[in-house]
Amino acid sequence: MVKLNIVGVGPGSADYVTPIVRKIVSEAQIVIGAQRSLNLFNDNIHGEVHVLTAKNLNDLLTYAVESAKKNKNVAVLSTGDPGFSGLFKSVLNTKLITASEINVVPGISVVQVCAAKLGLCWDEMCLFTFHQGNVNDVKKAELAACLKAGRNVMLLPDAKAFSPKEIAAYLVKSGFDPNTSVFICENLTLSDEKIIPSSLEGISAVDFSALCVMVIKAKREDAV
Repeated sequence: MVKLNIVGVGPGSADYVTPIVRKIVSEAQIVIGAQRSLNLFNDNIHGEVHVLTAKNLNDLLTYAVESAKKNKNVAVLSTGDPGFSGLFKSVLNTKLITASEINVVPGISVVQVCAAKLGLCWDEMCLFTFHQGNVNDVKKAELAACLKAGRNVMLLPDAKAFSPKEIAAYLVKSGFDPNTSVFICENLTLSDEKIIPSSLEGISAVDFSALCVMVIKAKREDAV
């Protein structure tokens, strides 16, 4: 049976790459991933390498699937965890392979790191991702509804489609208190990591790194 490996490479630092992922990458005949993911495995890659970009995403994922079906050992590197705003969905969306034909190896997600850094239990938080063009009015309304229900929110903004300042402006316009507590965690686990406490009003005037997580603390009186 075909088993295409999709492996989570963690939030950014090499310290957060798991041993099983390093083993799979070292044994792979073909390794596909973004350059910053490939850089985590300079001493582990022994096979053919392909740099994944937004422009060649579909072509390389098709190549990965076709190679796996020819019994090639293929590893596709997904930042964070493949199942949360990762490449697992993208591979399934090719319609060329089923979930049962994929070996998904979880990684440490930036969501986990963010929760740990802020001392939060995240099992009851609302989680959102606005990556990969995943922005629409329905998801925006769901975001507002979670906060109105008094639930804290952790989300992955999209620097181009729905940035932190655009999210903050949207929520203020929707009637939320501008002083609502917000945390922006940038470049987690990397040398330039920053954790920035602020508010919706403060965030609405600032640009942040594309590698960031946003946490919004709900207040029940925010409901409108």
